[in-house]
Amino acid sequence: METGEIMVWGFVTAAVALPVYFLWFAVDTHRRRSRGEAPSHSSGGLLGVEEFFYPTAENARAVWDAEQITPAPAPVPGDGPGVIEGNRIVIETGLRKTG
Repeated sequence: METGEIMVWGFVTAAVALPVYFLWFAVDTHRRRSRGEAPSHSSGGLLGVEEFFYPTAENARAVWDAEQITPAPAPVPGDGPGVIEGNRIVIETGLRKTG
């Protein structure tokens, strides 16, 4: 095989494989969203370019994910009045005025 022939076959292979990959990517994303999951595709691209130029990106993303699932702190007995009202636990965040 000559170099030109190899290049043509490589181009034909890429021309067939890329649309198939993008179709799979779209179907997978749609399936994950319909299940209520967040698509976990890398925003840095397939080659890990983000980690090359910004090495702490993976750590920052892991910390952000952990902070999203951190529950609200439970009230302790010393929190004072208004924390437990009847059968409800009230956690004051400062966003609403308590009257």
